[in-house]
Amino acid sequence: MNLNCEETYKRMQDYLDRELSPREMALVKDHLDSCGICSEEFEFELRVLRKIGRTLSDTEIPSDLVERVFASLGSS
Repeated sequence: MNLNCEETYKRMQDYLDRELSPREMALVKDHLDSCGICSEEFEFELRVLRKIGRTLSDTEIPSDLVERVFASLGSS
């Protein structure tokens, strides 16, 4: 089985998060290796995730944030 572009795109986020089965990971990788358009989309998504990760790691998180979030969720 080979994936087409639409099937690959639907799995892209799960592929980036490594949440697919090993078989699905291989199918997506095979498609990305052979499709320039999907490969470009994948690289863009990967750059965005890396930028978010760098930004978040540089951001100081208030020590009471978790408590405030849970308190807010409990009062809904």
